[in-house]
Amino acid sequence: MLELKNVTKTFNLTGNKEDLRVALDNVSLQIESGEFVTIIGGNGSGKSTTMNILTGVIKPDKGKVLLNDVDITEMDEHQRAGYFGHVFQDPMMGTSGDMSVLENLEIAYLRGRTHSPFKWGFKSSHKKEFIKELQRFDLGLEDRLNQKVGVMSGGQRQALTLLMATIRNKPTHKMIKRDYIKFSEKKPEVARKEFDDIYLPALEEYKRQLKNLKHLPKEIRKDKKAEFYEEFDKKVRQFDLTKQILLLDEHTAALDPKTAKKVLELTDKIVKENQMTTLMITHNMKDAITYGNRLIMFHMGHIIYDVKGEEKQKLTVEDLLKKFDEADKKAEQE
Repeated sequence: MLELKNVTKTFNLTGNKEDLRVALDNVSLQIESGEFVTIIGGNGSGKSTTMNILTGVIKPDKGKVLLNDVDITEMDEHQRAGYFGHVFQDPMMGTSGDMSVLENLEIAYLRGRTHSPFKWGFKSSHKKEFIKELQRFDLGLEDRLNQKVGVMSGGQRQALTLLMATIRNKPTHKMIKRDYIKFSEKKPEVARKEFDDIYLPALEEYKRQLKNLKHLPKEIRKDKKAEFYEEFDKKVRQFDLTKQILLLDEHTAALDPKTAKKVLELTDKIVKENQMTTLMITHNMKDAITYGNRLIMFHMGHIIYDVKGEEKQKLTVEDLLKKFDEADKKAEQE
């Protein structure tokens, strides 16, 4: 679960008291694991400020940010990178234009997995996975692995950014253990023992299985090794408490309608397949209604409308426009 608790954030760009702007005013919000929340609101309503506080780009003046009931308010942005994938409105953000598609994907895949950002290299197993995932976009990216990202179209680059944001969140076994001890409701020593009681025997069994493969031909060894690792990996991932959280900040706004529709449909598919907790900011009210299972409306630093389930499914664009109109009239009266 992801939670904002009584969060307030003000900005003062000029230093003058009269220019003080309240971006979020004592906002509390709970996002359950697996929820796909669409967020709408006018410019300056607090949508992007909420995203930036969640990722640690900015810190709230008051209030807390909680992940699975653990306070991460003071955790820096790079420390949260393993828990959040962020796709921005600008297709140029989130990728390195001077590097190839393959290089961008490999760095994203390994983000948070090693102690040093320089300890990485290409693996054939990763390349196969990248090709498989890129084919789903139907943009020909799987045939451009060695092409510099800087020469790609906005739609291709945004699709790549979406994939990078979702693949980087698969944690290593070391991260799973660390987070299980940290986020479990059990005492740390109990959680550590519970993890080790499964992990250590499973690791020994995996090593034993590998030894028994030595007499087999290379290709058969390779397939069997992958099969045995999958069994071992599955046992460990039952302890994964920090599921993927995807933040989409108007990620299709700069794309042409056809490409935007394709990226949105694939976003929806990826979110559902991986049961990802997702927050999507959009100015397109039709998309806000169509996608996700919950809708939140921001207005002048407050959440003024929060709807989910069957009630959300019955919404129309006219309903949302009416809510905006009511909020504007109320603000004028105050």
